[in-house]
Amino acid sequence: MNSTAESRRAGLPAAAARIWTGPARQPSVARQVGAILLRYLAIAFIVLALLAIAKPHRADDPSGPVGKPWGYQRETVVVEGRGVLNFYARQAMHGTAWLAKSSIERQRDVYRLNLLDFLVGDSAAGNLTSWRGDHRMLLEAGTELVMVALVGYGVVLRPSRRTWVLALLLLVAVTVLVTKPQATVRGAAAPGVAIPNMMLDVVATAAPSKRVSTGAKPELALQDLAGQYWTSFVAHPLSRVQTGSAVLATAPPGSRSSVLGVLRKSVSSVNDWAIGRHGPERAFIATSALGYVLPFAIALGVLAMLATCAQALLFLLCLAGPFVLPFAVEGPRRRGALVRYWLLPVLACAALLGLTSLGSFAVMRMAEALHRTDEYVGLLLAGSTWPLVAAVLLARRSIRRRRA
Repeated sequence: MNSTAESRRAGLPAAAARIWTGPARQPSVARQVGAILLRYLAIAFIVLALLAIAKPHRADDPSGPVGKPWGYQRETVVVEGRGVLNFYARQAMHGTAWLAKSSIERQRDVYRLNLLDFLVGDSAAGNLTSWRGDHRMLLEAGTELVMVALVGYGVVLRPSRRTWVLALLLLVAVTVLVTKPQATVRGAAAPGVAIPNMMLDVVATAAPSKRVSTGAKPELALQDLAGQYWTSFVAHPLSRVQTGSAVLATAPPGSRSSVLGVLRKSVSSVNDWAIGRHGPERAFIATSALGYVLPFAIALGVLAMLATCAQALLFLLCLAGPFVLPFAVEGPRRRGALVRYWLLPVLACAALLGLTSLGSFAVMRMAEALHRTDEYVGLLLAGSTWPLVAAVLLARRSIRRRRA
């Protein structure tokens, strides 16, 4: 029976054989787009890595405070005391602050700039503008000569209308890029920044904070969320290390040192904590804080890196749009390739950028909610209930595996 079916299938024409075996063997459109998107993202990651190595910083580096500094940028991590345990607690708190600050900074970079545009886009557009000014007469004469050549080509040789229109559209695209390089680069980089801000605005409107009004800008919503994240994972353990309680967690960053000085003079137990007489407790609190912030910082860093690669890829695809869209006039085959290799990756990049933005917002919200739950449940454990429970479960699982 099987041999008869195979012989009948072998005798079918080529088109019928493709129809017969096509749905089972040909990959779906989603898989094809996913494979293309992964390759594009890998190329964007390599390009960003090479540019970061070749050009690690600029004079207007955005890593510093832009405008008015946020609360976490005014925070100073100071842990006094001598001895090995106090030294360890101090280094652990500095590591906790660095992880939290790095994760917040990566999110701010996604929402305020396109990294590929910042590294090479602005400088390339400026160089092209200066080069155009130096060769203005030659460019104008060359453009007029090419236009006359296209008209003569269409009149004398009478090519197909599609080919002639394609050449004309490509000439228009090159002319726009040469005459308006900064506007072209700015327009190609705009979607990569607009999509995360739009998603943040939507989330802030759907779930507004008590300290930020519903109609506030997305930057204010991100600033409020970053402040809560910093307070939960840095300010709370730092206050416990300095005073033995969370009394300094909600104090303004600029006045915490003065408040701590007043508390040290009026409360002797606070002074004992401040000078480092509780080394073991400090080491435990600092270790718990470092273990707490590490998984969330890693998750936020991975999401920010993925969003940065999506921004770079979207910038390149938008920049190539004026040069690939004219090929749609050449027929259905060109249109299919254009949809597969340009339009669908653009939409996939936009969707990926939106999902990573939502994921970052969700991770920060979940981290804050988890810390609040831990704070309410485990005050006696200095905010380390969930890490302790996770460690116990992992140890129990490993013991069961060894016994089995």
